[in-house]
Amino acid sequence: MSRRQDLRILAAYANAPEQFPSGNVPVAYAAKKMGKDACFIRAGIEAGWLPIGYAFRKPGSKKINYYISPKLFWEVTGVLYQPEKGA
Repeated sequence: MSRRQDLRILAAYANAPEQFPSGNVPVAYAAKKMGKDACFIRAGIEAGWLPIGYAFRKPGSKKINYYISPKLFWEVTGVLYQPEKGA
């Protein structure tokens, strides 16, 4: 990594919020903010090349659940997820 990249990363962390919202960033929100389709987000999380969260399947289930970390989402995109009040 170059010195310029190091300084850019350090500056981003200096401006990081003190506290990230609890809970999960919805896949639809992540897709909209990244300008991608929700399937792209899910595939990236499952394959591991989009490091914003985790995909997991309960034993015996066909459904895959997705968790997108607000902090990891901010680190990758620079977008701070703010959940709607009362939602």
